[in-house]
Amino acid sequence: MRNYKALKSASKVSVQKVKVVDRAKVDEVKDDDGKVTTHAQSEISHEELQSVTKSYNHQTGEAQDDTVRTYSLLDVNREIDRYKSQISKLEAEQADLEELEKDLKAL
Repeated sequence: MRNYKALKSASKVSVQKVKVVDRAKVDEVKDDDGKVTTHAQSEISHEELQSVTKSYNHQTGEAQDDTVRTYSLLDVNREIDRYKSQISKLEAEQADLEELEKDLKAL
């Protein structure tokens, strides 16, 4: 998430863990004759990690519905690794250019 640190400092974004129910619990259901028409089923659910960003109308400043985005820690870790790789490559390119600059100045 771009600018997360600044948005967090300004209280414009927060994170939350939410329980999402995929299938609600069902108890046995009997018809008028006492026959079971639906058997009991346990609830099936999972947890989601989310960021919640406050949204405003840029013209009026009026608050709008928050923007909710779901994250997986695995995806966040992949992004961190990707940025670290890019930083390493940029630092190597910077070192090459600094060496070239030094040699050109020595002429």
